[in-house]
Amino acid sequence: TKCIKMALPFWEGLKQILILEGIGGVYTGGLATVIKQSSNHGLRFVWYSEYKRIATNNGEYALTPIMALFGGMTAGIFSALGNQPADVIKTKMQGVCAGYTSTWDCIKKTYTEGDGISGFYTGIVPRLARVVPGQGILFLSYEVIVSVLMSLYV
Repeated sequence: TKCIKMALPFWEGLKQILILEGIGGVYTGGLATVIKQSSNHGLRFVWYSEYKRIATNNGEYALTPIMALFGGMTAGIFSALGNQPADVIKTKMQGVCAGYTSTWDCIKKTYTEGDGISGFYTGIVPRLARVVPGQGILFLSYEVIVSVLMSLYV
């Protein structure tokens, strides 16, 4: 994120980060990234697993491709809405000269300077526009590939 905001290629941006911020600058936002990624994937797979269990009546019925597409799309919505606050914090922490002393400092400032809770949902519409179709296609592809492989090798 910092390299993008500095409009520099990766290696040049890395050099600048090291010069300006030291080695700690490379790891700025690391905790926020772990929280964002783990909550994102956790929410997505929990949702999809539960959706698949309900849609197939505990495996009694086959999951159709359209059901897999829909399940993936709804999993994308659920995960994006559930972890958008963590994504906002991660992005802010990794910005050039973010000026936050810690993840907690970023959370407090986002709340107080970003119109309360709505400050944590900045950028949700473009994220949903990217995530929803992508997750639908991903889970559809997964289910189709598993089905083909199972028919070939089981």
